[in-house]
Amino acid sequence: MKLIAGRPVRILLVEDDAAHHALLHSWLRTEGYQVDGFRDGRDAQQYLADHWADLAILDWDLPGVSGDRLLQKIRGRGQSTMPVIFQTVHSAESDIVAVLDAGADDYLVKPFDRQVLLARVRALLRRFAATNLQGGNMIVEGNVLDRQARALLCHGETHRLGTKEFDILWHLALHAGAVVMRQDLMGVVWGVEAAVQSRSVDMYVSRLRAALKAACIDWNIQSVYATGYRLVLQPARCNAVNESVGTSS
Repeated sequence: MKLIAGRPVRILLVEDDAAHHALLHSWLRTEGYQVDGFRDGRDAQQYLADHWADLAILDWDLPGVSGDRLLQKIRGRGQSTMPVIFQTVHSAESDIVAVLDAGADDYLVKPFDRQVLLARVRALLRRFAATNLQGGNMIVEGNVLDRQARALLCHGETHRLGTKEFDILWHLALHAGAVVMRQDLMGVVWGVEAAVQSRSVDMYVSRLRAALKAACIDWNIQSVYATGYRLVLQPARCNAVNESVGTSS
């Protein structure tokens, strides 16, 4: 099983051709990735309303909602840092330029080799991890999450958080606006092999809510029944989440 920060790596796969979808799904699962697959762009768009992934593989020509519209959905919210690979049958230079200009991080022209796909996936995940998950601070709506100090800097004041509360907030902020499942939080904060009960997660989320209230930050950590939690920022501000790696407080 492939892991990031102690949890399984999740890949969103959107491909309408049944045989090609099954082939890619098999390649990725065999390699140890967790795959959420869809064959219709509309279904994938509904998924993106409440979920997130570590990487997306999109087809350009999709029924329901096109691949470029799905990319706009990803780039227009807190998931804007999600790496995206476009796969397409169009090999003309103008088509490739259009894919990259739309915001894709990489592209593959069909048909392609299994090892090529897996190498591209690994390369993008490494780049994403180096940019977003290793050290540095995260800036969210002008507030700074200082990972080294485990503190939240707001309006010139420093609010220190417990280690687990900070790790939960960091992960929720990375995926602001999307539902983060309880088991993912358990893996990130306690480690994928840890024997943690869900009420322990609930307790630390409750403490985190109290800390945010004390810091006068009106972010809302919503409970999603039988699933997990969602961090809701101010309306139309979810895309204000970004990484500032190497920035000192």
